[in-house]
Amino acid sequence: MEPLRDYEQQVYAGVLGKVIGVYMGRPFEGWWKDALEKRWGLVDRYVHEDVGKPLVVPDDDISGTLTFVRALEDSGRYAETPCEFFGDTWLNYLIEGKTVLWWGGLGHSTEHTAYLRLKHGLRAPASGAIATNGHTVAEQIGAQIFIDAFGMVTPGRPELAAELARRSASVSHDGEAVHAAVVVAGLVSAAFVEKDMGKLLDTAIALVPRDCLLAQVHRDVRAWCRADGDWRRTYERIHERYGYRIYGGNCHVVPNHAVMVMAWCYAPDDFQRAQAIVNTAGWDTDCNAANVGSVMGLVVGLERLCERYDFRTPMADRIILPTAEGTRGVTDCLSEALHIARIGRRIMGWSALPAPKGGAWQHFSLPGAVHGYQPDEQRFETRRAATVSNAPLPGAAALGLRLDFETSAGRTARVATPILPPDQQGGYGVQATPRLYAGMTVRAECITGALQGEASARLFVRFAAAEGEGRLAYGEAVALRAGAPCVLCLTIPDADGMPVREVGFEIGSARRAAGSLFCDRVALSGSPVLTWKDGPPLVRGAFPGWIVDADVLRGAFSDDREAVRHAGKNEGRGVLVTGTTDWTDYTLSARVKIHLADRAGILVRYQGLQRYVALVQTRDRLQLIRRWYGTDTVLAEAPSSWAFDELHELRLTCRGTRITAACDGGTRLEAAETVLDRGGAGFLFERGLIGFRDVAVGP
Repeated sequence: MEPLRDYEQQVYAGVLGKVIGVYMGRPFEGWWKDALEKRWGLVDRYVHEDVGKPLVVPDDDISGTLTFVRALEDSGRYAETPCEFFGDTWLNYLIEGKTVLWWGGLGHSTEHTAYLRLKHGLRAPASGAIATNGHTVAEQIGAQIFIDAFGMVTPGRPELAAELARRSASVSHDGEAVHAAVVVAGLVSAAFVEKDMGKLLDTAIALVPRDCLLAQVHRDVRAWCRADGDWRRTYERIHERYGYRIYGGNCHVVPNHAVMVMAWCYAPDDFQRAQAIVNTAGWDTDCNAANVGSVMGLVVGLERLCERYDFRTPMADRIILPTAEGTRGVTDCLSEALHIARIGRRIMGWSALPAPKGGAWQHFSLPGAVHGYQPDEQRFETRRAATVSNAPLPGAAALGLRLDFETSAGRTARVATPILPPDQQGGYGVQATPRLYAGMTVRAECITGALQGEASARLFVRFAAAEGEGRLAYGEAVALRAGAPCVLCLTIPDADGMPVREVGFEIGSARRAAGSLFCDRVALSGSPVLTWKDGPPLVRGAFPGWIVDADVLRGAFSDDREAVRHAGKNEGRGVLVTGTTDWTDYTLSARVKIHLADRAGILVRYQGLQRYVALVQTRDRLQLIRRWYGTDTVLAEAPSSWAFDELHELRLTCRGTRITAACDGGTRLEAAETVLDRGGAGFLFERGLIGFRDVAVGP
C-alpha cells in the first residue's frame, strides 16, 4: 500500500474527534436520555459550564487510548508485539489507584480487576479472560474505549487493526467486549480510505464472527434506523432489547455500542449531529462520544469538524495524560497525533517524515493547531486583550500561531500553554513532570504582522506555588516592528525548587497599541541544572512536578538533625521521579538514608515503573541494577551496610552507554548500559520508608 499523502492530518482529525467527544460527554457521564433531554433538549454543544465542571479533564478514554498503543514501539516489535507485552505495558505506565484508569475495585472495575491479575503474576490474555473474571466483568465497555489508536496506526488495513486490537483488548476483556474493540479499530482503520458510513460498518462488522451477539446488534440497529427514520424511536428499541436492565455490571459494552451504531447511522457524515445523538442518548456518554468522534473525525476531516459549531477553540488541543512516566502528562492533540503517526509509519513500512520545523517542540504545522495556547482571561488587566488562532505566516505557506492583541498602559495581552496539569479533578489522578526546568532555554521565532502603535513582546514562565498563582519569570522584551522577524528567548531560573506550571507570550505597551504577532516555532535547548537542598518542596502533601508512587510522603521527624523529605511504600516498590525522556546524559546526586526499607536508592533514565537504571542499597550490598519488566539485572555491586537513619551521598552519572555510580565519594561502580538511553531521575524505595535531601541534577 502506498503512503497516504494526508496520513498525519487524518490522524490529527481522528485524535481531535476522540478528545472532543470525551470533553463533550464527560460532564454528564452516566446520565440517561430522559434526564439529558429534560435539561438541555438536544446536547449538541459543550455544556460543562452549565454543571460547573471544567472542559479539559483527565479521562481514561483518552489516557488509555494514548498509553496502551505505546506497547507497539516499547516492544520494538510493532505489529509483532505479543499480547503478553501489552500487559507488561500496563505494569509500566499505571500507578495503582492513581493513573490512566478508573480504579473502581476488584469485580467492579474490569480494568482494575485485570490490573490486579497482572500485578499478582497472571499474564495477558488470561488477565482479562472470561475464565478468570466471568462473563459480566469481562464484557464491560473498557476494551472499545481504549482502542481507536490501533486503527490509526494501521490506515486502510482493518484486518491488521483487528488483530492488534484483539491483543491489546485481551489484557482486560474478553467475549463481546473484544469484538466491540475489533469493530471500532476496524472502523477507524478503514475510514482513512473509505468515507461512506454504510461501507465502513459493513467492513468493520465482517471482522467479528457473524453469529456473535455484537454482529446481531449491528444488524438490528441498522435495520431499525432504516425503518424508523427517528433516532429517538431507535433508541427506545435499543433500550428495550439491549438496555442496561438486560446487560448488567458496572457499564456493559452492548448497550453502549448499540447507541454508537445508531449515531453513525443517523449522522453518517455530520460530526456535530453524530455527537448530539450519541450524547443525548446517555449512558456512558464520554466513552461513546469519544469512539463516535474518532471515526467521524476521519470521515469528515479537519475542515468539517467545526462547520457549524466551534469545538476546537475552547479546548485548544489540550490533553491531560497522566501515566507513571511524566513526559507527556500535559500534551496536545497534534503532538499525540504525530506520535501515533510515527508508530503507524513503522507498522505500514512507510518512510518516516522529517520532524516538523527542524524538530521544534511546538510547530503549529497542521490547520487549527495551537499546542494548548489560550488567552489569559482570569485577570482584569489581561481579559479580552488577546485572541489565539492558527494561520499562515506572513509571506509564507507554513502555518503558525497567530496572536492578535490590543494593549495599553493598564492592559496587557498574555497567552499561555500549560506545562503541568491543574490539581486533581474529575476523579482521575494528574501526575506529570514539566518539560521545562531551570537551566533550559525557551526560544520562539516570531514575525510581527500589522501593528498600530508601539508594543513589545517577551516570553514568560509561571512557577507552581504553595499558595496563590505562583511567581512569573520573564525573558528580555523585544520591540515589535511591523513585518519584521523577532526572536524571543527565556532561560529559566531556579524558583526555590518549584516546577514550571505554564509558559507563554506577553505583549505590552505604554500607550494603546493593536496588532498581530505570529509564532513560527518554539524550541527548547540546554540541560536542566537543578538543586533541592532540603529535597523537593512538599506542597499540601504532594511533590508538584514529580511522579509519585508512594504510600507515605512527609517531611522530617522530630529527631532529624537536618531537613529531610521522606517517602515510603507499604508493599512492593515505589518511586519518586522527575525529569523527562528528553534527559539523556546527566548526573543525579543526593544524600539518602534508610529509615525502614528493604532497599533504597536513586535512579536515572527512568521510562516507567519497569524501565530504569538504579543505584540501590540492600541489607548488605550496594548494587547498580537495570529494571526491565519485572526483572532486576545486577550490572555491578560491592559490599556495603548502612546504619539506621544514616545519610549517605549517592551519585549516578550517565554518559552515552556508560553508567558510573559512587557512594560517599568512595565505593565506585561502573557498567555499560545499552538498553536505556534516556529518561528522568529520582528515588526508589521498597517495602518501607527512606529519607533524602541535597538533591542535585546537572551535567
